[in-house]
Amino acid sequence: MDHIADLLKQLDMKFQREEKLIEMRWKTDHFDDLRIRIFPNESESWLYIIAPFQSFFDVDESKRAQFCYDLLKASWQANGVKFAIEDKDRLVVIAETNDTDITSDELRVLVGHVVHACDVLFDIYPS
Repeated sequence: MDHIADLLKQLDMKFQREEKLIEMRWKTDHFDDLRIRIFPNESESWLYIIAPFQSFFDVDESKRAQFCYDLLKASWQANGVKFAIEDKDRLVVIAETNDTDITSDELRVLVGHVVHACDVLFDIYPS
């Protein structure tokens, strides 16, 4: 995570760091305080850039099927990210890489894709 923190500093991106977790906050067209988390897997062979959202079950039951369809279509169209439901049933936007020699440009692109995809999720989330 030292390498990732150094890259974020080079990119002049603000973040907070714990031992194995980096958290960033972004302001976008739809979010005043979007949380992005960066962390490795246990063996540090993969890096995850993730934006957690609320529970999938917060979506009205009558709208879930259409929402899932919209998420799958958005996943196909999105660059470098996935829309998913994690183990605790939270919606997430995630980018991942097993490039252990990631460059600052590659990290900037991945973070940018996640941030942009969060605005896409906002647009398709049922109201």
